Amino acid sequence: MFEAGLVEETQRLLEKYGAAAGPMSSLGYKQAVQFLRGELTREQALQAAQQAHRNYAKRQMTWFRSEPEVHWLNGFGDDMQIQQTAAGWVGFQVLGLRS
Repeated sequence: MFEAGLVEETQRLLEKYGAAAGPMSSLGYKQAVQFLRGELTREQALQAAQQAHRNYAKRQMTWFRSEPEVHWLNGFGDDMQIQQTAAGWVGFQVLGLRS
């Protein structure tokens, strides 16, 4: 994300809206702001953003495991069998189209 232009985007957003804008405290942006302010080095900001995303993903997994209506599929969305299983659960028919 940092290599894809997040720091530059954050700089433009700060110039336009200031640090009080809501998104500036979200994952990735918060660390980019800290880097731009000189509070963190680029490497520290990148590591902090990566850790924040891992922590968020872990909280999501904890939440999903507690939801009784969540059905887990062992595979990925590009697998036709996974698509058919998921579609069957929600009442759709997979047409067999692949991207």
